[in-house]
Amino acid sequence: MNSVVQLRCSDILDAIAEKHLAAERLELAPNLSTLLDRAIARHADTLLWVSIDSGASLTYRAFGIGVTRCVAALHGLGVRHGTHVGIMLPSISALAVTWMALARLGAVMVPVNTRYTARELSHVLTEGNVALLIADHEFLPLLRRSADDPPLPLPTERIVLHGGSMPGFAGEWQSLCDSAGASPSLLAPEPDQLMTLQFTSGSTGMPKACMLTHRYWLTIGLARMQQGPPVQRMLIDMPFHYMGGQWRFLMALYLGATAFVARQPSLTRMLDRLLTHDIQFCSVAPALAKQPLEERRHGLHLSWVSTMDLPGHLHGPMEERLNDAPVREMYGTTETGASLAMPVAVSWMSGSGSCGLPAPFRQLKIVDENGAELPPGGTGELWIRGPGMMLGYYKHEAANADAFHDGWFRTGDLFRRDAGGFHTMLGRIKDVIRRSGENISASELEGMLCAMPEIAEAAAIPVPDATRGEEVKIFVALLPGLDAARVPPAHILDFCRRRLARFKLPRYIAYLPALPKTPSGKIAKHVLRPPGVDLRVGTFDTIEGVWR
Repeated sequence: MNSVVQLRCSDILDAIAEKHLAAERLELAPNLSTLLDRAIARHADTLLWVSIDSGASLTYRAFGIGVTRCVAALHGLGVRHGTHVGIMLPSISALAVTWMALARLGAVMVPVNTRYTARELSHVLTEGNVALLIADHEFLPLLRRSADDPPLPLPTERIVLHGGSMPGFAGEWQSLCDSAGASPSLLAPEPDQLMTLQFTSGSTGMPKACMLTHRYWLTIGLARMQQGPPVQRMLIDMPFHYMGGQWRFLMALYLGATAFVARQPSLTRMLDRLLTHDIQFCSVAPALAKQPLEERRHGLHLSWVSTMDLPGHLHGPMEERLNDAPVREMYGTTETGASLAMPVAVSWMSGSGSCGLPAPFRQLKIVDENGAELPPGGTGELWIRGPGMMLGYYKHEAANADAFHDGWFRTGDLFRRDAGGFHTMLGRIKDVIRRSGENISASELEGMLCAMPEIAEAAAIPVPDATRGEEVKIFVALLPGLDAARVPPAHILDFCRRRLARFKLPRYIAYLPALPKTPSGKIAKHVLRPPGVDLRVGTFDTIEGVWR
């Protein structure tokens, strides 16, 4: 890099630093309700929500009217400051309306993954102390438990259905909103009041709930929009029970933009969606870089695109498929929110594999195994601190003690920082498998498998995959006298299907007489994944239906 280019790059980095400082100096709204009210006042007649599946739309003003009615309906059902309300809805406007109504009431939202099994739903409702559940009518089979399912920890009288009514339930969502009385007088939530119990797989055991405040959401929405230029037409195709759908919606409120919302992401329909709705901002998965190169891409008008975990060698092909729109990496966790981002202006780092620079409101350091900060070039664990992070894991004090050190959150991720301050993720210390953007706790899978009568012990590891990033591989050791012929892969997979969401199901199954152990008696996973070995060999591939 010659001196002239170096000087220009330095000027760009200085401008980015000043932009971040300006964002940090802004006075945040005191709560999400106020953020919404300000957006409605400025953009009343602008479309806020457009469903690309049904075509239904709402202006900012109409959305606000819906929130007001929902507040009255929920208040009539006993929802008050601090009431925990579960939401199990697809990505429809009723979900966002209910979210903002809970924010106005000072209640706590508990998003529920719409792909959960009966077992997983029961865990979230119990662990999250859910007092009222709002669920779509399509999930009735999940709410009507069979004899093999754990009991539903909530009476049907405390379940509101959306899209259809049933005797014995609390009512139908739209009808309750339409018939609600006057909006009650409310006490405005404080910035650090709990807003969301967001369940994350974390690294051990069953999913834990991150306690996220109004300040958390206000911060993440503002921080994410600093990565690129302002836009007016956004595609949101990440489900709203995940972080991705929620922070993108808040980004829309900050910008006064229109959110074009899809129920599910789709590789095959991605280009059609971007062209049909003239999208200016979206997020993409690495698999899109391997889709056919279509001539229609030249009709795209994307200002910028965000991504996570995009291998450096796919960066060029990705931008080519998006008509040379700048594609930029970001990094964050449920616990810390927006943490790293590659600014759009930093074109010289494209394809480097770096996650970028610290986001506004965040301090980062990379430490060794003793917690000592490492100099640039050193590889260690990434620690993060700053305002608007999670308060802690709900009802998990031991996990909180492990996760924080003197106010720093220990991510469990291995990073390296270069001399210019750019951070690159190298791997994960935590025992998590990341499949198609989903975090899957290996410990949860292992605990579930060990509940199978024929299995003595089990271990789950990630297997690199070009399409999904990582696939799930399980090793099982059967009880004495049993073998793969008596306990075939189909039997194990059927056991898993009844207890796990589809995205957690193992692709590869391997049998061992016993699992290798460390001197302390723990399963030695490093022995199960030796370097340079094809981890698919010797396994049953549940997708292909063959032994490899």
